[in-house]
Amino acid sequence: MNRSRMFSLVSLALLLASIGAVAAMWTSTLRVNVAVQTGDVSVAWVKWSCSDKGPDPQIPGSKYSNTEGKNVASCIITPEVTDSHGNVLKLNVTIHNAYPGYHVVVYMTVKNIGTIPVKLYTSSLTGGSPGAVTAQLIKPADTQIDAGNTSQYQLVINVEDGATQNSTYTFQLTLVFAQWNEVSGP
Repeated sequence: MNRSRMFSLVSLALLLASIGAVAAMWTSTLRVNVAVQTGDVSVAWVKWSCSDKGPDPQIPGSKYSNTEGKNVASCIITPEVTDSHGNVLKLNVTIHNAYPGYHVVVYMTVKNIGTIPVKLYTSSLTGGSPGAVTAQLIKPADTQIDAGNTSQYQLVINVEDGATQNSTYTFQLTLVFAQWNEVSGP
């Protein structure tokens, strides 16, 4: 037999032996099933009230006073828009029979009814009539609300000297909340 043929036969035998060893090797396989369920960003108004609970409050530090304890103006808050679960998404504030010097604070509590912490992303106060009726939003120092928790906002409304009799002044407050890691700052 030829040497090269002998070498080929030995090589072929070694190759077949190594294939047999590999086929006889024991194996174990690990697998992972992954399911990612996303959370929910959702807020609602849960409590609201006005500071006018008796004699009409007057603009602090102004020329106005109500030493007589008159109670002629009123502040009424009613739910205006709810979602399919009955959560209040929009409030309607009506101030009736107001006059220059009348001052009211609307207290509004926001609840995080979702599963992800939220922060106030933007707020806007539009409308009104400078010199007649002014409004100012007072926000908490930290606007983050964890799931299930609440935060209080205040809307300070003053009826100024420029208000005219038998007039209606309107404005709208909008608060937009986003997931906490999308909003920078407190």
